[in-house]
Amino acid sequence: MSRSTVLVLGCASTTPHGRDQMRRLSAQARGRGVRLVGADTPTNLRAFAPKLVDDVVAFPVHDAGAARSWAATYRECIDAVMTFREMCVESVAAVADERKLAGNHPDAVRTIRTKDLCRRALRAAGFRQPTCAVVTDEPSARHFLATTAPGPWIVKPRDGMGSVGVSLVADPAELARAIARLNPGAPFLIETFVAGPEFSAEGVVRDRAPVVLSLTAKSTGAGFVETGHRVPAQLDTATATLARQEVERALRTVGITHGIFHVEFWLDGPNVVLGEIHARPGGDFIHAMVEHVHPDLELYGALIDDLLDLAVPSFPAASRAAGAEFLVLPAGRVRRVQGWAELYADPCVLAADLSLRAGDLIRPVRESADRHGVLVLGAADPAELEAAFQRLRKMIQIEVEPVGAA
Repeated sequence: MSRSTVLVLGCASTTPHGRDQMRRLSAQARGRGVRLVGADTPTNLRAFAPKLVDDVVAFPVHDAGAARSWAATYRECIDAVMTFREMCVESVAAVADERKLAGNHPDAVRTIRTKDLCRRALRAAGFRQPTCAVVTDEPSARHFLATTAPGPWIVKPRDGMGSVGVSLVADPAELARAIARLNPGAPFLIETFVAGPEFSAEGVVRDRAPVVLSLTAKSTGAGFVETGHRVPAQLDTATATLARQEVERALRTVGITHGIFHVEFWLDGPNVVLGEIHARPGGDFIHAMVEHVHPDLELYGALIDDLLDLAVPSFPAASRAAGAEFLVLPAGRVRRVQGWAELYADPCVLAADLSLRAGDLIRPVRESADRHGVLVLGAADPAELEAAFQRLRKMIQIEVEPVGAA
C-alpha cells in the first residue's frame, strides 16, 4: 500500500519559529508514515535541510496563481496540502482547489487575508468590529479621521503581517508620518482604535468544525510589536468561554473549514472584539507553547489526520503553562553578551534564539522581525513559569553602548 503524500508550501522558513514548526511537522508526519514533499522558491530551498522531507519542488509558493498553475501540471500524487506561513495560505487554497483536495475555499482565504473584507463579513454577521475604511491617499484618510473623531486610529496595510507598517495615530498631525511607512500608492486601511488587552485563540478545525485549544495573552511595545505571550491566558471562566464561542463562530462565518488557526481579539470591557483571522498557526513559537500546555498534543499531526480524512484523536486538556518573552534592546552597539549559551541547559527552556552578538549595531524595533531575541519557557503552572523567567533573566547580561561612545 502506498503512503499518503502531503505537500508543505513554504517549507524552507528562515525564521527560528518557522524552522521549529517544520521540524515538528516533519516528526509528526513521519510518525504517521506520511510522505512529505516540501515546496518553496529555489532561493529558499538552497538553505533548507532536505532530511525534513522526502522530496522538494520549487515554484513561487507565495503566488496563488503560480501555485495553481504548478498544481495543474504536476503529475505526481498529492493527497493533502498545508502550510504554516501566512504568505502561503492563498497558494495552499489554490492548490487544494485545483487538485480537488480538502482545504479552504480560495474566496474564504482571500477574505481573511484582506483585512477590510474580513471586517465587513464579520460586521454583517453581528460581530463587534472597529469602524474602518480603505483609502488611497492622505485626503481620504483625513476625511475618515474627521468623521470618526475623536481618535486614536490605526493605519496599516490591507494584507500585512508582523506589525509591518502599523501605526497608532493619536492626533491628525501624526497621519502623514504613518502613511509614509506604507508602500507608496497602495490602498491602505484606516480604522478606529480598540482599547483593551489583546489576546489570540489557537486551534484546529476538525471535521469542518473549529475547536479552540488555547487562549494566549499578549504584551506589546511600540508600534504594537508583540513583546511577550502567556499560554493559557489567565481569564475567568465566563470570559474565556465567550471568547472561544466568538472565535469559533467567526471562523464558521468566514468559511474556514480546514487547518490550524490563529485568531486575534481584544477585550473591550466585557466585550470580545475580533481582530485578524489567520488560517495558519500563530508565530512567535506559539505552536510550541500550545503543544507544551496540552501534553501529547500533535498540532500538525491533527491537521494531517483531518486533511487525509482520518480519525482525529481527542485533544488533550490543557494542564501546564508556557510563555515567551522577546528582547527589545535600546539603540546602540553590543559590547558584550553573557549567559545566553547557558540558558539551554535549563529544563524549562522550550526554545531560545538570539539574533545579535558583540559588535552588532542595534536599531529601533519597528516590526516583529526587528526584535533581538526570544526566550520560550514551559512549566507545570503559571507560578512556576514566572519563577523560571525571573531566574533566567538574571543569567542574561547584554551590554549596549551608545553609538559614538569611546
